[in-house]
Amino acid sequence: MEAITWLYSMTMKIKNSTKTDQVLNEIGVRLAKQRVQAKLTQAGLAEKAGVSKRTIERIEAGNSIQLSTMIQVLRVFKLLEPFGLALSEEKPEAPVKKKSKPVQAKKSSPDEPPSKSHSWGY
Repeated sequence: MEAITWLYSMTMKIKNSTKTDQVLNEIGVRLAKQRVQAKLTQAGLAEKAGVSKRTIERIEAGNSIQLSTMIQVLRVFKLLEPFGLALSEEKPEAPVKKKSKPVQAKKSSPDEPPSKSHSWGY
């Protein structure tokens, strides 16, 4: 049970700036979690995915693998569709962040009379 708790505490957020070896390691950790949640051994997952047990060991250790192998493993966990969505042809709209600046009244110089170009609702 301690190994499972350790696995759950070790996840990190994957960002575009995350180094490739760290991403591979994190994918391995996450797939190991999926396997444990599914109550599968490495050999059991390997059999379902049609790969060797050594390949599953390599994935979980954060080693590089072929994309076709990853697809086979993702299918076992029914994660291929979410993976496909992440690579959607439609580009998601980027959130627009608007910074609101406080509106400041135009300061008139001491020589100018105040402007009467606006009304205050009178």
